[in-house]
Amino acid sequence: MRDYIRKLLFIVPPVSPGNGAISRNLASYNEIPFGVLSLATYINKYCSKTVNINILDFNVSNDLAFVDKIKKTMEQFKPDIVGISGLFNSMFSYVNEFSRYVKEINPSLALVVGGAIATNCYELLFSHNPYIDGACYAEGEIPMRLLVDAENPFSLLEGHPSWITRKKISSGVTPSPTFIQDLDEIPPINYAMVDLEKYDSRCRNNNPIKHEAEDTAVRLPFVTTRGCPFNCIFCAANSLSGRKVRFMSAERVISDIKRAKEQYKMTKLVINDDQVLIDKKRIKKILDEISDFNLIVEFPSGLNVKFIDEDIAVRLKRAGLEVANLAVESGSDHVLKKIIDKPLKTADIKPAVDALRKNGLLIHGFFIFGFPDESEDDRIMTIDLIKEIGFDWSNIYVAAPLMGSRLYQIFLENGYIKDEINFLDANIYQSSLRSSEDIGKYVYRVNLDVNFVNNYRMRVGDDQLAEGYFSNVVNNHPRHAFGHYCLSMVYQRLDHDNYRSGKHMREFHEIVATDDEWADHARYFNLI
Repeated sequence: MRDYIRKLLFIVPPVSPGNGAISRNLASYNEIPFGVLSLATYINKYCSKTVNINILDFNVSNDLAFVDKIKKTMEQFKPDIVGISGLFNSMFSYVNEFSRYVKEINPSLALVVGGAIATNCYELLFSHNPYIDGACYAEGEIPMRLLVDAENPFSLLEGHPSWITRKKISSGVTPSPTFIQDLDEIPPINYAMVDLEKYDSRCRNNNPIKHEAEDTAVRLPFVTTRGCPFNCIFCAANSLSGRKVRFMSAERVISDIKRAKEQYKMTKLVINDDQVLIDKKRIKKILDEISDFNLIVEFPSGLNVKFIDEDIAVRLKRAGLEVANLAVESGSDHVLKKIIDKPLKTADIKPAVDALRKNGLLIHGFFIFGFPDESEDDRIMTIDLIKEIGFDWSNIYVAAPLMGSRLYQIFLENGYIKDEINFLDANIYQSSLRSSEDIGKYVYRVNLDVNFVNNYRMRVGDDQLAEGYFSNVVNNHPRHAFGHYCLSMVYQRLDHDNYRSGKHMREFHEIVATDDEWADHARYFNLI
């Protein structure tokens, strides 16, 4: 019987956009805090106590200064336990800052941290944060439920193997994860705990296909698997969810999607799995069943090219996929096999792209540059592959040493990371750690090359789709010189529209005349 009310406050720090050319040109978005919602839903379902849960997400709540908003929320809500999300490296300083605010307001409550920061750098966290009482190692549903149910939360923190404390660190105790083995045990997510109108998704600004009522579309995230059997050098997913893949049953996934469509009027289904295609029988059943739901489907984390064939491509299209994001990473077999350790060959990429394109899907690729031991020849192979295969859009990133990844250990051993705290506050898509090479500038010029100067849709004469891509760019980044330049070219070719073409060309020249960085890029590509 639930005879005691526990009050739990979750705080989600802002995701830092970072600085530099790459970050300035990343599309901005506010994603629903799915991990926190999963914790909250699980706790409400399985706790023996009655639990009141409040979520304070600073990615959408900016009406007051941080300290004032936290103080106001805590004074009104009066939580017994506060959990701060530390999902990304760049949240490190926010976690420390918010921890201080919380404990200054109420020193007696239990304050805990979860996410990648808690799992992968807990020793640093405790050494720089004197306010927290515990850090959750790996997945948090079961540890958080036990914490909320405990008569004495502080004793639970010391006694449970997935909770890290200062005392355990000083005693040399190694934490261990507590995974949910059957994902069907997770209740359907209660999306009503947040204001859905304030959120969108990573894919929103990267689709040239426009729909009616786009601004009122309801995008809901789902995670239907956890764990990844692969060991890619840049990825830290294994540290949080393990290498064994755990599945939510196809029947349960279909039921949850149907429920979300009916209850929340969902129009866009966003599946954030690391390896959604790994069980082909399961994913085929899901895709077949939802093909009648009239949804737009998105896989923002990327599809594994290894598992794509004609049959899968047909089902993806029928289910509502418009843009296939492919996690390619490199056009060099040496980089894929010897550096990344990704189970993919470059020869597998074109057949997958052909199958998807045959079924009317747009193809976006994820590519990473700047790995240790990567040569200039490897990079040129990747650029050539992008152009030869004809990706509609390529997302180009710098290899980022996330804590928990093998790449982080390599960077640490090679002395690239001089100051771990400042490194943790860096945006995950940036790397200024190798001062001998301006990899950030190199990578951004690859982006300008393959997406603008040598844009695939412009090369094949599909100016209408090209216009959609470039309009997205300038709508999100009005000072994007190359976006304006390419729009000028497109409008001139589309309908000889001298007014629109001239307008964007004037914008281009005004930007390069007043911005040295854009002028440098324009000269490099002989645009001025």
